[in-house]
Amino acid sequence: MPSPEQRAAGILAAERFVVIGTADAEGPWTAAAQYRLLPGGLYVESDRESRHARAIVSAGVASGVVYDSSADVSDADGVQFAFRAREVGGAAVHDVLSARLPRDAVDASGLAAEVAAIAGIPRKRLYVLEVERAYVFDRDAWRSRGTDARIEVDAALVWGLLAASTAR
Repeated sequence: MPSPEQRAAGILAAERFVVIGTADAEGPWTAAAQYRLLPGGLYVESDRESRHARAIVSAGVASGVVYDSSADVSDADGVQFAFRAREVGGAAVHDVLSARLPRDAVDASGLAAEVAAIAGIPRKRLYVLEVERAYVFDRDAWRSRGTDARIEVDAALVWGLLAASTAR
């Protein structure tokens, strides 16, 4: 049986979308975004005027969930996060894109093309989401009591497992 950290790494390696939670003066907001894996976190791309992007710049924090959307209800599983969050633009885009973990890595020409594509859209930015805390579903509590609960995982161990995995 996989450990909670192995489950979290498996979900993050297999899935592609994170639901990001932020809050602003209008209240809470969620948005789904495609993510790429970085050491210690992930990044998403967005328009700098989007509601979640403005909230990230203002507050420097976000939350998120990546879940196995193909699982049956009895096998539900996902990873929830508390993030430090920041906007990245300009020359720092290259550094973020080149730091991706094996699952999302590209060769030098692919990297150059991605940097150019982002630079070619003036309002486009990367948002780095650095994991502060991570949790997986407590599947035993769900199956035995129907209780929605979480188990905290060692995020450094999860990202160590992801970094050690081969490119897909």
